Amino acid sequence: MLQINYHFHSSLKDNEKEKIKKYLDKKLNSWERFFKRSDFPSSFGVEGEFLPRKKRYRAEIQLETAIGKMISSCEKNEIMEGFDEVLEDLSRQFKRQKEKIATIRKRGGTSIKKKFTIHNGARFRKTS
Repeated sequence: MLQINYHFHSSLKDNEKEKIKKYLDKKLNSWERFFKRSDFPSSFGVEGEFLPRKKRYRAEIQLETAIGKMISSCEKNEIMEGFDEVLEDLSRQFKRQKEKIATIRKRGGTSIKKKFTIHNGARFRKTS
């Protein structure tokens, strides 16, 4: 179950806020399959604002899961483009973190196996 917390700066109009919420709800539904079995409640922190000096939008999403906290932000001329780029970056970070965990588990299992088996080509092996 995902928790999504929206924080919008007052520089965004109300109709823009509603569009962003609908858009992100649709996009983040695909993420829910990753967190169905998790005991740790995952949460998304979504922030958006308009930067008047730069005339650009800033989008930021923080994802907090059992495997760590991931943060991504960007500035774009369109707010939806910004959120798309942020979600792509978060998915890259999430996949990388899952690969790291799988590698560590595999290496740990290999190390334990090495300690308990004696290879036939080993220099010091048990002879019968």
